[in-house]
Amino acid sequence: MRRIEGPAAIGFAVAYVAALVLTNVPDEGETRQKAIDFYNSAGEKSRVLVAVYVMAIAALLFVAFVAAFARRLGDAARPAAIAAGGAFAGLYLAAAGAFVAPTLTLSLDASGTNTVDEAFADFARGMSTLGDALLLVCSAFAATGFVAALAWSGALPRPLAWSGFLVAAACLFGFTFVPLIVFAAWMLALGVTLAVSDAD
Repeated sequence: MRRIEGPAAIGFAVAYVAALVLTNVPDEGETRQKAIDFYNSAGEKSRVLVAVYVMAIAALLFVAFVAAFARRLGDAARPAAIAAGGAFAGLYLAAAGAFVAPTLTLSLDASGTNTVDEAFADFARGMSTLGDALLLVCSAFAATGFVAALAWSGALPRPLAWSGFLVAAACLFGFTFVPLIVFAAWMLALGVTLAVSDAD
C-alpha cells in the first residue's frame, strides 16, 4: 500500500490543477448573456464534462493517498487526517456536482424543454457560484485541517512539515485560486518525496 502514496499524491496534484483550469464556468459575476452563450456552445459544455471527470479522478487519487498514508500516522493524528481528508474529498466532489448540474440538465432533456433562456442562465450562474463556494472556501478549509494534521503528525520530513503549516495557514484564506495551487504544489512535493524514498 505504501508504494502507491507517491504516485497517488503526484497524480492528484496534476489532476487537481488541470481541473482548476478547466472549471471556468459563468457565475453570478458574469452577465446572463455570457451564461446563455456559454451553455449554447457544445464545446464549452463538453469542456465542463471533461473537467468534472478530471475532478472525479483527482478525488479518487486523493482518497487513495489518504488511505495509504494514514498507516504511517500515529493514533492521535490518524483520525484527524482521515476526517479532514474525507471532508475535503466530499466537498470537492460536491463542487464538481454543482459545476456540472446545468450541463447535465440540458444533456438529460431529450424533449428540449429546458432551453437556455434567462431563467436557465440564472440557475446556471447560481450553481456555479455554489460550486465556487464549495471549492474555494469549504474544501480549502478542509484542506487546512488535512495538511495541518499531516504536518503535526511527525511522519513527514522536517521541510515538508514546516511548509505544511504554512500551506495550512494559506488555505484559510480562500476566495481565490492561489491557496489551492499552493496546496497542489505541496501535495506534488510530498508525492515526489515519497516516490523517491520508496525507490531507494
